Amino acid sequence: MAAVLYLGWVFERLAWLSFAVPVFYMSLTNPGYFHHLTYWTLTLHAVYFAVDKTSPYGNAVKKLLHGASFCGAFSVFIGYTFISICGGAHHGSWLKWENAVGAHAGTVVGNRSLLACAAQKMYEHLWPVIAVVMDARLGREALTRAYAGMRPSLMLMMGMGSFFLLGSIWEATSAAKKGNVLTVYQQPPYLTSSKLLDMVGVSAPGLAEDFIFVTTQKLLLIAGSIVAYMRIVAPLVGATAASGNRKTK
Repeated sequence: MAAVLYLGWVFERLAWLSFAVPVFYMSLTNPGYFHHLTYWTLTLHAVYFAVDKTSPYGNAVKKLLHGASFCGAFSVFIGYTFISICGGAHHGSWLKWENAVGAHAGTVVGNRSLLACAAQKMYEHLWPVIAVVMDARLGREALTRAYAGMRPSLMLMMGMGSFFLLGSIWEATSAAKKGNVLTVYQQPPYLTSSKLLDMVGVSAPGLAEDFIFVTTQKLLLIAGSIVAYMRIVAPLVGATAASGNRKTK
């Protein structure tokens, strides 16, 4: 048991460095990246992994930040996958789409190579998913103590609610400065609300052009995050709690 706790603590520290150092570096060298929700979420991961889950004094912080970090990792990954498929199909390749997004945002000067771009995007979107899954397994004892007495549905609501509060603040600030989501992420023009509604013979004057696209993306990432949370976090916490109860009998 002690070995698992120690391994979890070491992983927390390494994970914190893996998020805190790049986020700090990017904030100094290319702050334009913080117009994207991805870097707000990477900052959230850095804050979460700075918390020592073995400490008995931070249960409230752990409950708030763990769910937000876990749901945020999956939400950003699923949302990015969605816009990658749509954008890559429109631009002819994933790399061309990525360079177009970077050029529009002013964060990329010149076209990136496939290797450089793939490495960056795997760090930004895939590594957080790996990190939160490993954290859920290595830190299950500490998470059980933090979530003691809570129902999985309430745990999930706290996690999703916290992350969507962060996402709503981002939408109201950074995203608004760069235009609608279709423009920011260089999506196909035929995915505007008006064109999609025209296909089914419906008219909705005044509807935001990115409303249908954004709503579809949100539904996908919400559904995916819920499934991941209930399959990965809830069973681990419940199983550990049950095991602890048996040992005390």
